[in-house]
Amino acid sequence: MTPRIRRPLLGFALSMVAGLYARHLLGGSPLLFLGLCALALSWVCWMRQHRTATFALYLTCAFLGAATLAIEKSESSLRSVLPTSEVLHHEQDITGRVIDDPVVSDENSTQAYRLRVESVRFGDEWIRADSVVRVYSKNQPQKSAYGERWRIKGRYRSYGSRRGGNDGSFRATDAIHLQEARASFRAACYQMRQRAARILSAGIEAFPEQIKILHALLLGIRSSLPPSLYQTFANTGTLHIFAISGLHVGVLGLILIAGLKIITIPKPKRGVLIIPLLFFYVVSTGMKPSAVRAFTMAAIYFSAPFLNRRSDSVTAVSLAAILLLFINPLQLFEPGFLLSFLVVSGIIMVHGYTRRLIGGYARPIWTIPLTQLSGKHPFRATTKFFVSLIITSIAAWLFSTPLTALFFNTLSPVALAGNLVIIPLTTAIVLSGCLTFLAAPFSFAATVVLNHANCIFVDLLIFAIKTVGTLPGAYQFVRSPSTHVLLIWYAGLILFFTGTTRLRKLAFFLSLGAVLLWLGEAYRPFSGVEIHNIGTTATLLRIEPTLWVLVTDGSPYGKRRTVQAVQKRGINQLHALVVSDSMAEEEAVETLCRTFSPSTVWLPPNIQSKKLEHLGGTLANPRWVTEGGTVGLSLR
Repeated sequence: MTPRIRRPLLGFALSMVAGLYARHLLGGSPLLFLGLCALALSWVCWMRQHRTATFALYLTCAFLGAATLAIEKSESSLRSVLPTSEVLHHEQDITGRVIDDPVVSDENSTQAYRLRVESVRFGDEWIRADSVVRVYSKNQPQKSAYGERWRIKGRYRSYGSRRGGNDGSFRATDAIHLQEARASFRAACYQMRQRAARILSAGIEAFPEQIKILHALLLGIRSSLPPSLYQTFANTGTLHIFAISGLHVGVLGLILIAGLKIITIPKPKRGVLIIPLLFFYVVSTGMKPSAVRAFTMAAIYFSAPFLNRRSDSVTAVSLAAILLLFINPLQLFEPGFLLSFLVVSGIIMVHGYTRRLIGGYARPIWTIPLTQLSGKHPFRATTKFFVSLIITSIAAWLFSTPLTALFFNTLSPVALAGNLVIIPLTTAIVLSGCLTFLAAPFSFAATVVLNHANCIFVDLLIFAIKTVGTLPGAYQFVRSPSTHVLLIWYAGLILFFTGTTRLRKLAFFLSLGAVLLWLGEAYRPFSGVEIHNIGTTATLLRIEPTLWVLVTDGSPYGKRRTVQAVQKRGINQLHALVVSDSMAEEEAVETLCRTFSPSTVWLPPNIQSKKLEHLGGTLANPRWVTEGGTVGLSLR
């Protein structure tokens, strides 16, 4: 008889998530939830060994999570200072401290970094503030660094709701350095990342695109990726490879294990050296949710021998979720957190299900040692590897597709097949990159050779993703599914992969019902011409059931909002794109053209001809048309 496995941390994690979501829906003050938490805790102390004490303990965790979110969301007068200045002034003057590693764009010398705003100037008076903004500073006199204080003048634009932990963006026109950074562990990590970036560039300076992809894959510097290539990865559902996650931590862990094994470090003591090195790597790459989750799982795995316990993936995921949500409960509503934890949980469930069906083939990729691929039965080990890869790809697609549709309004059927090519190439790049870091202190020649090998892998990766992206039906823009659709879909998946045979029948009908409900929500009856305003920069017109016209001023500030608003309506192609402002940004127009492939683009007659020629050169078979004094570009 299989012994029953107790996983109390899973219950605590689920209770905390339930409390956070309940507070998000229903509201409530922090004192209310803290009082309920104290009441539930007193119930635990009173009942002690009774069965209901366990339920009361989970209830305590739920109320504690709700109180944490209530405190985090509580309105602060300091946080409202910067949005107030946005209304009162055309240009703001702020001071603050840099809280991440700045990234410089080689194309236009623009620095991008996060700044915690400390004060805002109103006339001759400085008012304290507490906001986090994403600063874009062009031609700044010197490069910023983590921990430095700066005074910056420019234009602030609020996001409305926090996006990636930022309250808004700040376009700087002038910057004055106020104070040097203090010595800190994170500053040292970022300095090491900058050195690592130079190592990955050694000998291949003539290949800037490949260098940017290497920096994004190995160091988490995604902001330097070319926009068109970034969009291709996003559309094909393979953007996840740029998130520092279990793949990166796993490969680095395997290399460290091999090195420690060579120098005969006993197995139980390896965790003492490996865990700090992995933590250093995770901090250096920005401590993203996927990276912290992977590090927590690795730390539990390597520390289990010290506690005479076997590592358990479910417990490790639960502990990582609890730690991250207590640090920042608002992460529960961010795409990165949800995708990371739901996809990993799905992979664990699907592998557990296949393990019960086909035994030895159902092993996660990261549990297959390299020695099995070169031992007495390499063919068998290779077969297991690829079968496991297929299972992992299916699990990741099933559990990520609804969230991808919710947050990015994209459905990518090719992601299922694309991952089978992309993941092995990514693994090879990560492995070669880690070996480059190890070889750099000893041999410059070996570093250059490994970097050139990585260039070959990156070229294959680019070729593969562009090929997949051009397949018919590679991706579609879809309407966001509702909360009911998501709950029904995931309930069906959980019941199917963890329930009994009878429950699997119910799970099938739940999943089918979720798909039908989603299709019903996406249906839009046409009753006449529709006009949809998209902020203050664009208007969307529906003139026939399948014909959409977008009128925009081509502003760079409204570009992202416009693209998202059109995608949320499930629109894959525009009948026409009308640019109304002669000061429209060329890049904004190109982005809209590439994303929605309009049949005709109408531009004001006084836009520079070189911009029109450049736009025509980026699209297939263009021809110029003129009507009513307006110059247009017909793409069909």
